[in-house]
Amino acid sequence: MTVPREDLKRFYAACDPNKSLSGTDERYVPLDRARGSIGPSCVDLLEQTVLIAEESCQLFTGFPGTGKTTELRRLHQRLDEAKDLPTHVVYVDLEEYIDIFSPISITDVLRILAYCMDREATRMEGDDPDKKPGYLQRFIEFLERTEIKLPKGEVEAFGAKLMLELKNNPDFSQRVEKALSGRFQLFVDEAKQSMTRSVLRLKSARGSQAQRIVVIADGLEKLRPRKEQEREAITAGVELLFSTHAPLLRLPCHVIYTFPLWLRYRRPDLGATYDGEPLVLPMVKVTKPGGEPVREGIACLTEVVGKRLDLASIFGAEPSRALDPILLATGGYPRDLLRVVRNLLTSGGGFPVTPEQVERQIDRLAQDYAMALYGDEIDVLVGVAKTNAVPLDNDGEVARFIRLLDRWLVLAYRNGKEWYDLHPMARRDPRVRARLAKPSSTAPSGS
Repeated sequence: MTVPREDLKRFYAACDPNKSLSGTDERYVPLDRARGSIGPSCVDLLEQTVLIAEESCQLFTGFPGTGKTTELRRLHQRLDEAKDLPTHVVYVDLEEYIDIFSPISITDVLRILAYCMDREATRMEGDDPDKKPGYLQRFIEFLERTEIKLPKGEVEAFGAKLMLELKNNPDFSQRVEKALSGRFQLFVDEAKQSMTRSVLRLKSARGSQAQRIVVIADGLEKLRPRKEQEREAITAGVELLFSTHAPLLRLPCHVIYTFPLWLRYRRPDLGATYDGEPLVLPMVKVTKPGGEPVREGIACLTEVVGKRLDLASIFGAEPSRALDPILLATGGYPRDLLRVVRNLLTSGGGFPVTPEQVERQIDRLAQDYAMALYGDEIDVLVGVAKTNAVPLDNDGEVARFIRLLDRWLVLAYRNGKEWYDLHPMARRDPRVRARLAKPSSTAPSGS
């Protein structure tokens, strides 16, 4: 069968695993039940706290590519339509302003939120935030009062590009961070005062009926080291931000932050600091802990693919014969699923795809995961495979577990309670298979 090139281009674009969906996108598939939720979903719980509290500070996380941003956009839409109080949502993608491979600081987060909230208030007032900079101008004036060494006029020359300069110019960013640290409390006070003014402006802007302001601060969950030797600095920055500086993350309104999933296992006390326990968006459950397929999860992910391309054209008259092996091999991880499907679209092997084409792409994915697995981590992987639980025997095991999570070699699931399993590609690694084949008295757990 020949699939027209224009159709392939459309299918390929629709399967981009790096693009999140809006809350109204026709490709959206509800996955809450397939994720193993019993009772309210993560979005339900985030919304409920916003609806019953005067102000709140909540945490939300999950693996990259599981749909966190899509779910937050759904929450955005639901809050926009809230019946109890008119609500205005300020959505901030912090990845636009930070280098996710560099250590984060509280000054980074506060200046970005103050900047974005000020711009949103200016827009709501009918003005152009580029022509009426507000907080940006005050931030420049603050820098001028510090001991930061810049040629005369340099700060002003950055203008509206200052925030991006702080992201992309490490030397400049470090000098500014040092200057802000020297006058830390004054900087914090000015940023908080600006955000308080922005909240009042958003509520009183002409045409606005907002009585509740919600800030969604997305993107912080992506913080990660480029190299393993940089992990300690990234880890220390994240822990300082979300633990030591947690009180400063509270705003004069509701705020929801995404955060790196691994922090939940290094700091299990996070729930005592924020309004509710940190919420984790799990994988879609395509197998039970013992390996038995879960038809509901498989059906939902089949629909995810079917809303992006024509199943019969790409996978044949019985799509499940070619697609199910991909769904099982990717462990209910939407990003890996779309990645493999995309690779099939460009493989040049003809359509419908054959089992051999599918197996080649699965082998390719397995090779990528094998290169990410170090020998000293295999013991922890085997332990997770046998117990479906977080290893808590010692700090070294927890640290290795965190690194495995960070590279998606271990995935999180839910069936009322959370449980963990190896990514199927990690289980496929010959070193892991050999260890798992050895007799053991430890039986799998979970439900």
